[in-house]
Amino acid sequence: MDQQRITNMTIKLMVLALYCKGSLAEITRELSVLVGNEVTLSCMFDTPHKLVEWSALSIEWNMVDKHAKKSMVYTLEDGRAHVYKEGSVVNETCLRQSDASLQLHNVTVGDEGLYTCRVINPLIYTESTALKVLALPSVLLPEKATVREGQEKTIQCDVTGFYPEKVAVTWLIQNGTQTIHAGLGQLSRVCNELAVHNPDGTYSIRSGITLHSSVLRGGEIHVICQVEHQTYNGLYNRSVTLAVQAPSEPLHSTATVIAVTSAITLLLVTCVTGGSLYLYRYFYKVPFNVSEISQPNIIYAQVPTELKCTIQGATRWELKVKWFKQRTSPDSVIQSESGSSDSLLETEDLSERASLQSDGKNHTSLLPVFLTVTEDQTKYQCVVWCKDRSFRRETTVKVKVEPSFLKISSIPQIPKVERLLVLCCRVENFYPQDIDLEWYRNDGEKVHLVTHFGPFSDQSRLYNVWSKIELIMAIEDERAMYTCRVYHSSFQAPGYKDVFYHINTQGTPPDVMFINHEPQCPKVNEECTLHLHIKDFCPEEVLVTWTKDGDKVVSGVFNTPPSLNVNGLYSMFSFLKLNPTKNYQGCTFKCQVVHSAQKEPEERLFIFPKLCLTDSC
Repeated sequence: MDQQRITNMTIKLMVLALYCKGSLAEITRELSVLVGNEVTLSCMFDTPHKLVEWSALSIEWNMVDKHAKKSMVYTLEDGRAHVYKEGSVVNETCLRQSDASLQLHNVTVGDEGLYTCRVINPLIYTESTALKVLALPSVLLPEKATVREGQEKTIQCDVTGFYPEKVAVTWLIQNGTQTIHAGLGQLSRVCNELAVHNPDGTYSIRSGITLHSSVLRGGEIHVICQVEHQTYNGLYNRSVTLAVQAPSEPLHSTATVIAVTSAITLLLVTCVTGGSLYLYRYFYKVPFNVSEISQPNIIYAQVPTELKCTIQGATRWELKVKWFKQRTSPDSVIQSESGSSDSLLETEDLSERASLQSDGKNHTSLLPVFLTVTEDQTKYQCVVWCKDRSFRRETTVKVKVEPSFLKISSIPQIPKVERLLVLCCRVENFYPQDIDLEWYRNDGEKVHLVTHFGPFSDQSRLYNVWSKIELIMAIEDERAMYTCRVYHSSFQAPGYKDVFYHINTQGTPPDVMFINHEPQCPKVNEECTLHLHIKDFCPEEVLVTWTKDGDKVVSGVFNTPPSLNVNGLYSMFSFLKLNPTKNYQGCTFKCQVVHSAQKEPEERLFIFPKLCLTDSC
């Protein structure tokens, strides 16, 4: 008999878990915005009624930046809003229309990341937006320049304030109707400096071209600085007109010129020799070395992160770095001589996504990645070429997803002495599947009789697991605390999280909010709705009664079924629909809530306001 009762309770727990999981909606989208602009991150949710009571909502906006650091942006709890990120706003008027969208003003590079909105009303709704921030480059180039006949001229193109870092700067020479790429011949040289990271998170780069006067056959040419960046629809061109300046008459005697030239030559030789020795010592005092690929301790799915490979003992111009991704192709299987099946590897070149940063001594190649659980155990290779030698480094990434739901529920919800109590710990939406759950009572006494269900996967390849314990309630168990300790590789140190359950045989009385009405300015003979939010109570049975001037009201009353919250308690709404007449003004409406855990019933009063006779109040 007891075994049959335990089986029935287990089935109820499974059905309850599936019901709660069905109330969870999740959407993920991507969005781009330019620095300095405003952006709205969508979070539209469904409600049991078209009206949303301010105090009935629980809202959380959090952000995970490109360094995998999680921070809070905005919260709303018990009618109180808290803004943690400057420039972020959730509109109160929109909230009442089931819109918890987050507005970010004057966006900066630091605002880039994955934003997640979580709404409990009392259903659970989750929506995520991957925000990509872009900054448009500013290109500075003189309009005109001159070069003396027989000499060279260097022109600089400054590209500043751009993001992301990847940018390409090329030079073109336009001589009449002919346009050629610069830097390919002996009469022009191009030098691109390394990108500099600005304090505001953007980047700047300087490119220079050196031209000999003999390039100017027609006496004048147009030199074009061409910039390619993600923020441009195509290539951006900025040009400078270069003209030849006739040589000036010598102002000094031949002897003076020879003396000055000799002195300058001696100084240059000294500088070049000293500089060469300095550079040699600076670059070559460390032997050539390519580090292993470094990665964060935990790589979370749907969170931007970076793989790094550091190179020492060479100049930047001697290096060529390429990145590759390898993963098993499920459709490519070959048969070995022994009869076993071996999967072929698909290789993808990711070099265009990578960047190379240098401080002159150390060179770091960075590869940004944004992974999903389907890319778990993917191999990445960094190949470095230097002086006709190649060096290969390899790493395997392990993708994690931290559980989004951890909760202990009980059957029955209100434990009774000398009766069976079943506690079930539900851990949902995690990856990978390896997980361990342990139960403890009060101050660390381990519970050994534990039953586990799962892990089992869903359509999104995430896993769920349930763990239950059973006990016969004793008097000394009143107010005892049970802990389910969850160990999973997605958790930061110490590597586990605790879920608590306090045994309470008395139940939890409801938190009764205040009566609100819609529309705010009611009109004669037009529908008006009074609504009351009743939250966080257990057990789920509750009695709600409406009266008008002391007389019980039955017509127009509608109560939503109690809905289970993530905290294991119930919430509901009660509505009263009216068609007010002129004599409703000043009438007293009362809503009484009766629950088994209350010491006495709770009542809320509402005085009907002045009616609007026209469209304006």
